[in-house]
Amino acid sequence: MQYSCIDKQLEELISILKKNHPLMEMLEYIAELRLPNFYIAAGCVFQTVWNYQDGRDLNYEVKDLDVIYYHPEDLSIDADMKYYEMIQEYARSHSIPYEVDVSNEARMHLWKEKKEGEKVLPYQNSEDAIGRWIATVHAIGITIEDGNIKVYAPYGLSDIFSRTIRPIKHSGNSKELYNKKVTSWQNRFSKLTVVEW
Repeated sequence: MQYSCIDKQLEELISILKKNHPLMEMLEYIAELRLPNFYIAAGCVFQTVWNYQDGRDLNYEVKDLDVIYYHPEDLSIDADMKYYEMIQEYARSHSIPYEVDVSNEARMHLWKEKKEGEKVLPYQNSEDAIGRWIATVHAIGITIEDGNIKVYAPYGLSDIFSRTIRPIKHSGNSKELYNKKVTSWQNRFSKLTVVEW
């Protein structure tokens, strides 16, 4: 599957994701909230594929549900917290086993500047954010558009299906952060191929 054409990979990905009923329920609920330019992204998406390949529970060792959106008109932390509380409460009340993380990607450069003390280029939209994450497997998001699942994967799907961890190098990423993520994934999943930084 890792070397199939993109249409077949996309069809297989969506078929696998639809088997993850808690993930699909959360996707449908979050779509109802109408967060602008939203995606469920990163680990809960690509790790669903790895768990499917391994014949495990599709949420095995999935740490959290990353929800991103892009709303430059409201950069307040309060907005993130409001959505976080709503989404986390929905998950708890429906016995869905996710810890939720919610981020307005229009605000993330301010958070990073405060944390790292360096100027950070703002994201232009949620897709720009996904494209600048730490690894190609990590750079994936799903949303709902016209009632259908839409996938954004700027580096394709082959690395996810082949379990290849490959760095995305740019000024906002670092070898230290990449190696930390790699170690976390290696501790939870097997048969990974790691491309060095």
